[in-house]
Amino acid sequence: MSKTYKIIYYILLTAILAWLLPWFYNLATLKKERTPFTLYSEIIEDFAMINVNQNEKDLRYTDRKGDIYTERQFDSILPMFYYRQLVTDNRLPDTIRGVPVTASKIRRENFIFRTRPLDINVHHPELYSLLESRSKRVDLTMPDDVFRLTKNGIEFIDMESNQVNKEKSALFQSVFQQKEVAFPIRTIAGNPTNRKEYDEGYLFTDNEGKLFHLKQMQGRPFLRPISIDADVQISQIWVTEFLNRKYFGFLTDVNNQFYVLTAPDYSLVKVEIPPFNPKKENMTIFGNMFSWTVVQSDKKDEILTAIDAKTLTAIDSMAYHNADKDKTGLASYLFPLQLSFTSTKDKFFYPRLKDFSYRALALNLVLLVVYVLLFRKTKFSTTKLFKSLSIAVLGVFAFIPALLMRE
Repeated sequence: MSKTYKIIYYILLTAILAWLLPWFYNLATLKKERTPFTLYSEIIEDFAMINVNQNEKDLRYTDRKGDIYTERQFDSILPMFYYRQLVTDNRLPDTIRGVPVTASKIRRENFIFRTRPLDINVHHPELYSLLESRSKRVDLTMPDDVFRLTKNGIEFIDMESNQVNKEKSALFQSVFQQKEVAFPIRTIAGNPTNRKEYDEGYLFTDNEGKLFHLKQMQGRPFLRPISIDADVQISQIWVTEFLNRKYFGFLTDVNNQFYVLTAPDYSLVKVEIPPFNPKKENMTIFGNMFSWTVVQSDKKDEILTAIDAKTLTAIDSMAYHNADKDKTGLASYLFPLQLSFTSTKDKFFYPRLKDFSYRALALNLVLLVVYVLLFRKTKFSTTKLFKSLSIAVLGVFAFIPALLMRE
């Protein structure tokens, strides 16, 4: 084997070890990280939570003050979430905070919204299905065509023939021109599925940052410009389509502020929560007619904010912090870096270097000394120098191949 091939083989072995050794270490030291399931209670006006004991079988129902509840009592302090159980037990109150409630009304007002970086950091096919939002049928049906947004306009393509529907494209394009949409489109979002109660089409921003609402109503285009503050630059959009029909969508801007686009007045209202970056953080919202519990989480923290459902202002907040993430682990002394090909924040497969640690420098130097002592009698060569430098920088990843590949 020539010297060039030996070096290539050595580099490949080092890269494989930089991937596998940290992976096996993380697998062996993996700990279950679980924060208590927590919701804001309109009854006690505080956060209520379910703690799981160490045996992961016994549940402990409590609130932030430390008061303990039975399971039945816990159902009663979270009536909007456990209303089905309360109905089954014939314990659902007629009024909550002076507001008459029924099971059907609670169901209509409740919603759960989730978003993860894994859903954001992906390549989306730039073909969109536009459903009929005013169908004469009860159930929504998927269309026979899709549309795409080019640099200059909108085109509809018949899926069976794979041909551009020029008539429909011209119809929608004329409306886009009338509303002064600037192409190309920056951001667009919708829910192209018929597994929902109704369709609100798409929300999108044009090349000038203007916000629009696009729907198809009885075969005709509906395109509405939405007036927003010029300082607000929308970066991410979610079309909600909740049963209560109070909101068109959720949005974030380039400053990671979170907004709600209310219906039917198209008002953009800022929600009083900490900055939220959808490309790096998870968010879950448990909403009801009185309040929202907004859960924001990353690797270290889980921040909960109780939001007034009418004003969208903060009522209360709390946080869970994972102290273990702040501790200096053994891995930082063993590995100068870690190589991975996948991430929990996206669906792409490519090499990524992370977790660089200067603490591993001590071990690197020890391994370098060991290598020099073991091979001190061998003749000096550029290959030996290359391996020595690799061990000084990459430590154990380069040391093991250096031992295996004796000259």
